[in-house]
Amino acid sequence: MRLTLDHLVMLQALSELDSITAVAERLWVTPSAVSHRLREAERRLGVPLTERSAGKLRLSPAGVRLERAARDIIGILNEAESEARSLAGGVSAFVRMGVTSYGPFRWIPKFIKHYSALRPDIEITLVSVPRADVYAGLMQGKLDVSIIDDGMVPSGVARLPLFRDDLIAIMATDHPLAGRTNIYAEDFKTYNLVTYSTERAKGWEYDRFFAPASILPRRMITVELIEAIVELVRSGQGISILQRDLVAPSLERGELAWAALNDGLDIAWNAIIRPSEPHNSEVHQMVAALTDWVKQTQGQ
Repeated sequence: MRLTLDHLVMLQALSELDSITAVAERLWVTPSAVSHRLREAERRLGVPLTERSAGKLRLSPAGVRLERAARDIIGILNEAESEARSLAGGVSAFVRMGVTSYGPFRWIPKFIKHYSALRPDIEITLVSVPRADVYAGLMQGKLDVSIIDDGMVPSGVARLPLFRDDLIAIMATDHPLAGRTNIYAEDFKTYNLVTYSTERAKGWEYDRFFAPASILPRRMITVELIEAIVELVRSGQGISILQRDLVAPSLERGELAWAALNDGLDIAWNAIIRPSEPHNSEVHQMVAALTDWVKQTQGQ
């Protein structure tokens, strides 16, 4: 390696700030020290790492490429330092649990609290990952276990079913469809759909609800935050399709109305593990405890 960690930290700061002075303030060094560090990095690599645009300092294409790698490297080091400190405090192993932002995450903190009481020497770390990166993260060792739906379970992994959750339509309590027990794809022809993603993922509403009826909503509004979707629906901006577990608190408080899709659609959730994971490992033990806990709390 021609660059040091100091150079990588500087590049990360340069990607977020637009002047040497601002970078120096963040790094608690003098502006001349930042300038020297930048010139040194450019000299070692033989390529400019910054350029001026509209009077502001920006990373050059080469600088951008290095900064992307620096972000990953620094993130890994920060995680390793955190784990090292935890080991000093009595933690003997770590389990990295991958979850998607659209996943059934509401109950996960409850399980982590439960498992921490059983095994205070095991630390569970939640890692948010895009659906498309779950398998790669697992195989590359960035994740130890992932919680995913049936539609994205890849071949060649150990799969343990956890529970099923209903897919439901939610709407404002004064919406014209409020009070209906069941809703069909045809009902969406005159209303906006507020959705997390327009991806036609296997097993979800586009695949099992809209496609069979050859119907799409009047308009689709994409919002990548569940809380924002709920607020838009509550304000009458449209209706949405979500897992019941995600909106259970709002339903219990009477803030939303809901109806089943067709005669009822649900999503199956699973824990998946690397096939090479030893059966007596901490990961397998944690997942076994998770499946038992889910059965007890879900009444299965």
